[in-house]
Amino acid sequence: MSVKTKKIKYAILPFQAEKIKNRYLVSNMLGNWDLITETDLRQLNQKNIDQDQLQKRLIKRGIVVDAENGASLINNFRNLHANLFTSTSLHIVVVTTRCNLACEYCQTKSNTFGDMDIKIAKKVLNFFKDCPSPVINLEFQGGEPLLNWPVVKFFIINVKKLKKKIVFSLVTNGILLDPEKIDFLIKHNVNICISLDGSQKVHDKNRVFASGKGTYSKVFQAIKRLKRANKKNKNNKPTSLLPTVTKFSLKNYKQIVDEYVKQGAKIISLRPVTKIGAAKMVWDKIGYTPEEFNVFWQKSMDYILTLNKKDIKIQERMVNVLLKKILIKQDPAFVDLMSPCGAGRQVLTYMPSGDIYPCDEARMSADEIFKLGNLNDGVKYNEVIKSPNLFSISCASLIQLWDYNSAFSPWIGTCPVLNYVNDHNLIPKITATPMHKIYRFQLRYLFTKMLESKENEKIFWGWVGKDKPDFSVHE
Repeated sequence: MSVKTKKIKYAILPFQAEKIKNRYLVSNMLGNWDLITETDLRQLNQKNIDQDQLQKRLIKRGIVVDAENGASLINNFRNLHANLFTSTSLHIVVVTTRCNLACEYCQTKSNTFGDMDIKIAKKVLNFFKDCPSPVINLEFQGGEPLLNWPVVKFFIINVKKLKKKIVFSLVTNGILLDPEKIDFLIKHNVNICISLDGSQKVHDKNRVFASGKGTYSKVFQAIKRLKRANKKNKNNKPTSLLPTVTKFSLKNYKQIVDEYVKQGAKIISLRPVTKIGAAKMVWDKIGYTPEEFNVFWQKSMDYILTLNKKDIKIQERMVNVLLKKILIKQDPAFVDLMSPCGAGRQVLTYMPSGDIYPCDEARMSADEIFKLGNLNDGVKYNEVIKSPNLFSISCASLIQLWDYNSAFSPWIGTCPVLNYVNDHNLIPKITATPMHKIYRFQLRYLFTKMLESKENEKIFWGWVGKDKPDFSVHE
């Protein structure tokens, strides 16, 4: 006797919903989403989507799976979480903890000053050999890395002997960028990122010498030298600039953005100062709430969108990162927005002492709970990657455990280091953490702006490299 079974035409994937203006954002763990009406949401909740137009739309947007779209949904998920299938590629080398500035908000300031020597540098290079990633992104940090120029040069010359693709970056305050150093760095294709907090008024308040004198004029000259050298060498790479947003910066959003436009920057990273390192000791003086930062960020973004509508091309970095995840399901390799976070898995940090930490924030905390080993003990990559400390960090940063009922969770991550520093606990009270409040605000802003106008939507698609949108929330 044969039993007739009903053929299943489609399946609704588990989803979460959040109201955005007069629509509802529905999303699922695969990173698929749509903005639908209240009537459509009611039908979706009741599993009553046999109405042809709604069913086709939800299948197209990946909220519903059928025989045709299953393979593409899996592939999109893999692209969105590409970091889960790769090994550590970003390696941050702190060549010195010394600095020639005395910025009050410094997050990297150390109680012990020291330079990495050639002996430790050789051990770092030897450690790279066991890392299976075919690409090594080698980033020099400090302190001020140019204070230990001989070791920076040693790395650049000798790391090329590895049978890997090498990408160099150097984060500097720019003061010591003389022509000789610039020529060497350009010759070896080093990406140079200079700290610039905004206009002269803002920068000179934030970034000062030990005497209290501002550094804007020195940094401005360094940027000019770098631009001239790039032009001379027919290097079309734009100068990379990086601000830190302090309490003083909050009321000067327009001047900060205008300075970056003046400098020819195509992207600005409006990142908040974090309560870590020396900044933690003076937080009452320099700190601010997530809500205060969000007001600054929204005003900045509104102004940036206004500039874009005048054909002045500048983007905000975090928006670019989030839009890549939302619109084209691309993993932008942003460690803090991975789940679990990319600390250790995607980035490792090496101190002058030989200590290895899973990320930049972890070395700033200098807490033993985050240390993964020391090069002087002969530790190998496979031992570091299997460290119990790293396992704890990864478990504590699975956003699905802490933010499981939010429509924003497919695109958000959490930083266990900042959570631990702020609350003395790896397990976060997620809705109370400062960065979670900021990420949620930024995501809500993006979906709101897309709903507000097709022009905003087109600008955002342009930021991810699409001249013509793949789809529209106004369909």
